[in-house]
Amino acid sequence: MDMMDQRDLQYFLAVTGHGTVSAAAAAIYVSQPAVSRRIAGLERKLGVRLFRRTASGMKLTPAGERVRELAQDLQNRQDRADGVLRAMRRGHQSFTVACPETTGNFFIAPFIAEGAPIADIQPAHPGEVYARLSTGVDMAVNTSEPPPHLRGHHLASAPVFVHFRSGGRLAASRGEAELADVAREAMLLPGHGSAIERTVRDTALAGGIDLALARTTSNGTMAQAMAAAGHGKAVTIEPAGFGLESAFLVHRGRRLSVGLYAGWEPDHYAAAELGGLAAALGVWMQARIPRLTTVGPPHTASTVPEGLLPPS
Repeated sequence: MDMMDQRDLQYFLAVTGHGTVSAAAAAIYVSQPAVSRRIAGLERKLGVRLFRRTASGMKLTPAGERVRELAQDLQNRQDRADGVLRAMRRGHQSFTVACPETTGNFFIAPFIAEGAPIADIQPAHPGEVYARLSTGVDMAVNTSEPPPHLRGHHLASAPVFVHFRSGGRLAASRGEAELADVAREAMLLPGHGSAIERTVRDTALAGGIDLALARTTSNGTMAQAMAAAGHGKAVTIEPAGFGLESAFLVHRGRRLSVGLYAGWEPDHYAAAELGGLAAALGVWMQARIPRLTTVGPPHTASTVPEGLLPPS
């Protein structure tokens, strides 16, 4: 791939991303003939056809698909190198975190508000969070453990709530509701494949509890919105919203919970700093979660303990 220079990368990925030469040219602010010449020259240098020209646009050949994977990897590495240089010029680190949307809203965004060196959040489906690390994201935060090839840190354990409308038929004793009782009516679980859904379904299976009335929503916020509209009871790790009441979800008296984890690439240019950031986030979460687990309305964010955050 040393035959592909930076301009080749830019033009080739623009065409693969936009599907036509004209759209690619408009996106990178060059002329259409310039893009066509660059692609033709790249095909000559590599000795393979990268695209099939069709009436609907430019379609990658099998060789083009392989080159796209390599080109995207080179581009990601270039973007990361640019990030290193920008951070060096500024004299501080500023990272991007991928996480499920509700995790970002209830944990990462408040952490940023307390001064964490995080510049952006990229919301992702729980099953795709760790894959975002290969696209230039610095750290991933998720409700499942990171795969073995990543560095990982257990941040905290969060209890699972059930949220319901005031005056409903759910019997809650000491602020707790048994899964078997909740499952007798419509139950709203967040996130297809989320750790919350897995925990509830695995617990129900082991306990012989029928979840025929359970439905899966896109995320915890949607589950709560559906519950507020009278469509069931929401099961989330986030505190109640929309005027809902809450109880801890328990099975045979044991509170259900899910873990929260951070993961990052071991060869990241700032792997040590990311380890410190994960440790600080973990301590912050462990201080914040008890303030969110009092059954009732949401609480304000806790303050980051002094000295825990990496310097900004």
